[in-house]
Amino acid sequence: MTPPYGASALVTPLTTPVASLEGWTAIVLAAGPGTRMRSALPKVLHPVAGVPMVRLVCDLLREAGCRDVIVVASPATREAIAEAVGEARVVLQDHPLGTGDATKAARDAVSGGRVLVAHADMPLLTARTLLELAGRHLASGHVMSFLTAYLDDPRGYARVQRRNGRVHGIVQEADLPAAMRGQPEVNAGLYAADATWLFETLAALPSNDRGATVLTELIGRAVAAGGVDAYQVTEAAEVQQINDRIDLAGAERVLRDRMRHKLMLEGVTILDPPSTFIDAGVEVAPDTTLLPGVHLLGRTRVGSGCRIGPNAVVRDCDIADDVEIGSSTIEAATIQRGVEIGPYCHLRPGVTLEEGVHLGNYVEVKASRLGARTQVGHFSYIGDAEIGEDVNFAAGSITANYDEGTRIKHRTVIGAGASIGSGTVLIAPVRVGTGARTAGGSVVTRDVPDGALVMGVPAQARPGVEGGHSA
Repeated sequence: MTPPYGASALVTPLTTPVASLEGWTAIVLAAGPGTRMRSALPKVLHPVAGVPMVRLVCDLLREAGCRDVIVVASPATREAIAEAVGEARVVLQDHPLGTGDATKAARDAVSGGRVLVAHADMPLLTARTLLELAGRHLASGHVMSFLTAYLDDPRGYARVQRRNGRVHGIVQEADLPAAMRGQPEVNAGLYAADATWLFETLAALPSNDRGATVLTELIGRAVAAGGVDAYQVTEAAEVQQINDRIDLAGAERVLRDRMRHKLMLEGVTILDPPSTFIDAGVEVAPDTTLLPGVHLLGRTRVGSGCRIGPNAVVRDCDIADDVEIGSSTIEAATIQRGVEIGPYCHLRPGVTLEEGVHLGNYVEVKASRLGARTQVGHFSYIGDAEIGEDVNFAAGSITANYDEGTRIKHRTVIGAGASIGSGTVLIAPVRVGTGARTAGGSVVTRDVPDGALVMGVPAQARPGVEGGHSA
């Protein structure tokens, strides 16, 4: 929304944002119960684009250069939040007594200097906005600065009160006079302040009728102390707080749009952006093509020159250059250069495919390493196996890795240059030697020596007899 006439001086963009938040301390408020989510999972742990929203906010602060991030949690959520936020420090707000009290809980963890206070349920903030607010605060010389936004629908937000263009205070929605009900400028809930002033003022704030103290009361105190600076965010979507599942879905759309837009500008081809889902933690190198229906999830890394899809699901994978993946599902795998996969393959966690490996249709691989240039034919299963280079694993062959009697999974080892005939069953634990071969339909229950040919049920050596193989 365009600001009303006469407000242009209030929204002049900052032309020289600070380059980094180095030396600042960030306090992320994450102790709220989030009851409107109607969920057993704490609100700030709900993922947006695959990442818990509290982690998104902490990562954003680190991206902006802030090395000291403190997260305020409740006793019930401390462990889960600590696991989600990684390197950030976690402190406790013992009782839910408002945002002011939550900020005070971080006092002993702050050594001084300048403080940025953010809400963990605002995952759409950008590093540029953080840096611009910090720069505005430093330039103003005031004890406090805060972020505002012009919203088409300001319901639920406190309104910014101005006189002659300057911030005079904040009016809670319940206290709005009739003349201000259509006022679209709201307090967005992001604050920059001098640490000493912040904590001294918080300590002096009175509690409201519910026994809580709120950060918005600081704005009036800052005005009385000589003034407060307000910086209006350029994109109002950045300040959307997540309160319910509808807000969550909206944030999901915005963040995924940003990811697609960023990757396309960096040289990634996305044939149908609306049908392509990319998590916030994903990296894709230039000249890779993503076909419709692709899902790149978790901490996936994709190299250059790859072609993925259509309808591929890739989660927490490390994929090198020039890899082709069809309509397959791949989880926690390492895939080296020039590998071809699918369609309709399933790679379960713990798989490494070395350079030039080829998997045909309907191949499942689990907890196995396949050597360079190895080929696995269609309708095959490889589990708990170590397969050497240049092995041909023909159609319909499997490693029988699970022992029903002992309920133990055993390993299969296949040497370099071996050839496994169609329909072979390898009963683990078993080893097939370098250059060895199995005939079609063999059931291998004992180790096969290097260079040997075995066939039959159970498979036995047949000197001078050629086994059948299928590519």
